[in-house]
Amino acid sequence: MSKFEDIRGVAFDLDGTLVDSAPGLAAAVDMALYALELPVAGEERVITWIGNGADVLMERALTWARQERATLRKTMGKPPVDDDIPAEEQVRILRKLFDRYYGEVAEEGTFLFP
Repeated sequence: MSKFEDIRGVAFDLDGTLVDSAPGLAAAVDMALYALELPVAGEERVITWIGNGADVLMERALTWARQERATLRKTMGKPPVDDDIPAEEQVRILRKLFDRYYGEVAEEGTFLFP
């Protein structure tokens, strides 16, 4: 038992096990994309990106949104948009926005599984 004496706490990651946070995650992703004037993805699509942490979620969202924006602009006969901000910086900004928005929607967008 001596190896357990220094333990001060135990944390459990219940997301996806006991708690469905996908609606809140999707709402926060869409709000962050919208804030950057990028297309929103919707819950059905965002759910497919969940896993591997929030940074990877932001990378997946940004990659999709940039491609979607390029496709939409091409369809409308508009020239592509040159991104002045490098993708890595956009991911960092998107993550900050996501964290802020998720803090606002987490409670109403998270549900216990039955």
